[in-house]
Amino acid sequence: MKRVWWILALPLALVVAAVGMLVVPNPLGAKVLAEAKYRGLVAYTPDEAVTIAYTRCSGCHGAEKMLKYCARCGPPFIVVTQSMKKYVELTNQKHETVRPFSDSEAVAITQAWNGLIGNWEAGWGEKNLRRLLQGDVALTRLLETPADARPIELALKNKSAPGSYPE
Repeated sequence: MKRVWWILALPLALVVAAVGMLVVPNPLGAKVLAEAKYRGLVAYTPDEAVTIAYTRCSGCHGAEKMLKYCARCGPPFIVVTQSMKKYVELTNQKHETVRPFSDSEAVAITQAWNGLIGNWEAGWGEKNLRRLLQGDVALTRLLETPADARPIELALKNKSAPGSYPE
């Protein structure tokens, strides 16, 4: 009987400990949750997406450059994000230590900039955008999703980034 008790109690204790680690605020739980979001297991909130967009993008260039980006400057953010993913991959081949963009990060960043600055994907044509995305599955799936069905972009629809010129 004692052995059965231990066999039942041990898995239950592990589940309670794991839930407690995620529910009770602590550094380890925050790291586990951040990694789960990076891997796409948990969705980013709109505020987290904006934070990630600023922190990841400002690692290479200033926020002012991002905020002044517009439809006259170049392709939609979905293409820019894919280019940045490729750039980081190429940089890391030269033994740099830049953390690669995950698919969930790229999707969140694209939606954040689309929501804050503007989404001009419609003016480029889906066929052209698909070619520019070079087979990126996550961003192609985002391209196929209507703008009103994108949760982060929809939440940021009526907001704008300070210093930007929304399209």
